[in-house]
Amino acid sequence: MKKLCIYHGNCADGFGAATAIRIALGGDNVDFHAGIYQDPPPDVTGRDVILVDFCYKRDVILQMAALANSILILDHHKSAAQDMVIPIDAIPDNLRMVFDMTKSGAVIAWEHFHPGEDVPPLLLHIQDRDLWEFKLDGTREIQACLFSYPYEFEIWEQLLFSDPQKLREDGKAIERKHFKDIKEFIAVAAYTDTIAGHEVPMLNAPYFWSSDAGHIMGEGKPFAACYWDTPEGRVFSLRSANDGLDVSEIAALFGGGGHKHASGFRLAFDDLDKLASGR
Repeated sequence: MKKLCIYHGNCADGFGAATAIRIALGGDNVDFHAGIYQDPPPDVTGRDVILVDFCYKRDVILQMAALANSILILDHHKSAAQDMVIPIDAIPDNLRMVFDMTKSGAVIAWEHFHPGEDVPPLLLHIQDRDLWEFKLDGTREIQACLFSYPYEFEIWEQLLFSDPQKLREDGKAIERKHFKDIKEFIAVAAYTDTIAGHEVPMLNAPYFWSSDAGHIMGEGKPFAACYWDTPEGRVFSLRSANDGLDVSEIAALFGGGGHKHASGFRLAFDDLDKLASGR
């Protein structure tokens, strides 16, 4: 039976992690599933499961462990690490966990499945943005170029070993247009509303704008929120500045989670009246 890799869906870090695993284990040996927070997991009965840049809630993981042959979690989200604190004698024998909040999911996955090998530069740039550090030259432009490609393994495996400077040049105009659009849209569409008792900037915007728009709006505020509607409910993406609130704690009030300055959650449309109070 093929291994099952569950990765963070609609996320460059998550797909980068999945690509690292596919290169290591071979595409014919692994099934891939894009994990979405607050969605149920796929059937894991009898399978060897790898979760990368993603983790379900503890009760769900323990239910999965009762069915799976083995489960390996490679993640870096603060809320997941806190949720998965389990007494040593209560950890199932077939469950292994690696949490490292100093690295991104893609880099954790590469180092785990490619021990002793240099991390590809593209994954380091993915990490640089995912951790919102921007310590490496050209990260914004390289990521803008990367985001212009679909989440397809054959394409990403080629990009992974491409010249970063070529990606950077290709991404310059894309990045310029990206920020122009975001800033203009914020100017005409952002408004203030209440989330969990906090008056914060809000913007109805697509998920691929949420990080940059949220950080722009969140400067000098407790945090900011972007949201978009799906058939399952309204998804909220929270961002805060370094001196802002821990948004993973805000997201946890609604069943979500993530990082200290970047988290999210989903509310059913019937539950939107809980948004202002957080309960």
